[in-house]
Amino acid sequence: MKRLSPFVLLTVAFAFTAAGATDLPATACGVRKVATIASACGELLRVEARYLSDGDAPRRDTRVARTLARLDTAWDKAEVADASGMCASRSAAGDVAGSRLSEAVATTAAALPGSVACRAGLVSALASHCRRAIRSEGAFLRDRDRAASERARAVSSLRDRLEAEPPAACAGAPIPEGTVDALFRLAGIAIGDATIRGLRALGHEAGIVIGAAVEPHEVAADPSYPLVLAHDVASLTAENAMKWGPVHPQPGAYDFAAADAVVALADAGPHRLRGHTLVWGALQLPAYVQSAASTDELRGYLLDHVATTIGRWGGRIAQWDVVNEPLAAVHEPPTSDGLDDNVFRRLLGPGYIAEALHLARAADPGARLYVNENGVEIPGPRQDRFFALVQELLSSGAPLDGVGFQSHVGLIPIGLYPESATIEASLRRFADLGLEVELTELDVTLAFRAGTVPSRLEFQGEEYRNVVEACTRVPACTGVTLWGLSDRYSWLRSFFPNDRPLPFDDAWQRKPAYFGMRAALAAAALRKAG
Repeated sequence: MKRLSPFVLLTVAFAFTAAGATDLPATACGVRKVATIASACGELLRVEARYLSDGDAPRRDTRVARTLARLDTAWDKAEVADASGMCASRSAAGDVAGSRLSEAVATTAAALPGSVACRAGLVSALASHCRRAIRSEGAFLRDRDRAASERARAVSSLRDRLEAEPPAACAGAPIPEGTVDALFRLAGIAIGDATIRGLRALGHEAGIVIGAAVEPHEVAADPSYPLVLAHDVASLTAENAMKWGPVHPQPGAYDFAAADAVVALADAGPHRLRGHTLVWGALQLPAYVQSAASTDELRGYLLDHVATTIGRWGGRIAQWDVVNEPLAAVHEPPTSDGLDDNVFRRLLGPGYIAEALHLARAADPGARLYVNENGVEIPGPRQDRFFALVQELLSSGAPLDGVGFQSHVGLIPIGLYPESATIEASLRRFADLGLEVELTELDVTLAFRAGTVPSRLEFQGEEYRNVVEACTRVPACTGVTLWGLSDRYSWLRSFFPNDRPLPFDDAWQRKPAYFGMRAALAAAALRKAG
């Protein structure tokens, strides 16, 4: 049997998905799962409200166990009619979804403000609204043309109703805004586990472009890869194929074969394209550039490289990481100006960054131009230096449209996993300069995280949710790009062979990281609709 090319697979898969032609039994199964978990959410909240009122822990545990058993049974029944297995593969397991929802309900109840009696009233009030918010996801599985309006009707009245009818125990005070947001976050967790829609669709609804970095030869060799790209990805980045070394290995000699393959994948999708990267002084820079003997020689290489590379796909690439990692490496002593001591800085001076941006603008006036950096998601001296650099570029008139936060979480800095609020504040700091911000190379390493494999994967799922949630809360954050999709292809495997940093495992099974991302996107979609 002749193997179809990845471009044919991707085209067919996207047409199938975009047309709403998801297998009808799978769609029916997904609708049933959404309805089931919606009912479970309402019941779990009522149980928690009762517990807050009477403190009867054994009664609560018994009722929670019964609710979760009913959910798991209904989940299994919903999958029986779907012989394709698509529904089961695209949603979480019933017992996992139930456990995750139960824990989220308990956490939500504990975090609400006010007295115990007030919290009991708030939790009780949330029960019916949680069910309604979750069930609105079913509209996207049944009739996509009407789904957005149904979602809006389902959630637009929640805030008004909650504020108009506060529990008596809350002394007539209006329900805090955080309570409504807690509802959407809780509903997002349930939707993220139950729906069969992918990251691409949920991201579109939330206003976030979900992307992935790819190597074209890996996509070509793996039949599962194009199918996942079609279902879950809306933007492609060439992981290595567009860097200086691969495309311009010798002076005046270009090799665009691999990069053109990425562009063809994007066209087949269709997907947005991010160009990565034009100028990077550290890795994959050919020896002839590294050993340039004079300012004029290096500037000539730079002029030719930027004009030729961008010109190759003029108008087809939406964003370019024009300069990658301009700061000194984390592990090295900083230079006097904090910039990486590379050949561009040494021969052209610190102005090489602005110069590259001007060259890129001239080559493609329509592309959005970014500077991309690692380790700046967390406040501190490194972020401060990057912020100062960005301010300097803007003050000088450099055509800078956006800032890329690489987001190699847990690696840079080692072992640090920031909370959502920390990342959100960092994104806002740069967005307040009038710039777009994107998370451009997201992965979450577990190499420095202790614990059992299941506990580490659940932790990773929470961190993915935190990171994506941060982006959804900043209007200027327009996209999240994963640095790969499956663990088997992650660049981190070269350093940590047993690492599991991405949302899909080696066999393309969805991990808690995947469902954490869906939870964040679903919650954002609910907030946006309301």
